Amino acid sequence: MDSLINHQFFGPDRATRYNVAGLTSEEAYRLIGANTMAGVEPVVHPRTAKGDRLRTRDGNLLTVVALHGTGVMSAIEFEQV
Repeated sequence: MDSLINHQFFGPDRATRYNVAGLTSEEAYRLIGANTMAGVEPVVHPRTAKGDRLRTRDGNLLTVVALHGTGVMSAIEFEQV
């Protein structure tokens, strides 16, 4: 199954925030690994607070990996298509 992978970085101000669409699996895993080695905790969110699987508006399965420092620093979205 293929995935569409997007990365959003939430910087301290608007000038440092950015989005990257169309990452490869290798790029996404490298980003998660590098942040983990730097002490940033990755948290995987495959379900909603109610326990349902996350889905896009189109109904595709979605998994979000949030990278936490002192707060959520960035999120990587894996959409199964």
